[in-house]
Amino acid sequence: MKILVVDHSESVRLHLSWQVGAIPGLEQVWVALTGHQAQKLLTRMKPSLLVLELQLSDGDPVHLIPLFKNKHNDLKVAVLTSDATADNRQRCLQAGADWFFDKSTEFEQFLNQVHQLSCR
Repeated sequence: MKILVVDHSESVRLHLSWQVGAIPGLEQVWVALTGHQAQKLLTRMKPSLLVLELQLSDGDPVHLIPLFKNKHNDLKVAVLTSDATADNRQRCLQAGADWFFDKSTEFEQFLNQVHQLSCR
């Protein structure tokens, strides 16, 4: 399984890459800083899972979720954000995100979900 992590914070990207990379069954973990970089990497690497932060330097990425999923039929999208308001959760799920996790309170659930995906 290949994963693409999109987050503006270098420390978060490194932490996520390390945590997710330790899960058995993962082939590659790639990282991107922006939605624009994510678009380029999605086409090249064809990941199974996109992990998306909502706070990106090039704007709100929620509008990218349906675009990404339409271009990549088997892509799963997990929003993992520190901006986990009820409104953002609803917007992301309506846009086609498969999961929505709060970084501060649901990180363990996020890792469990990635582990379940990697076992399939």
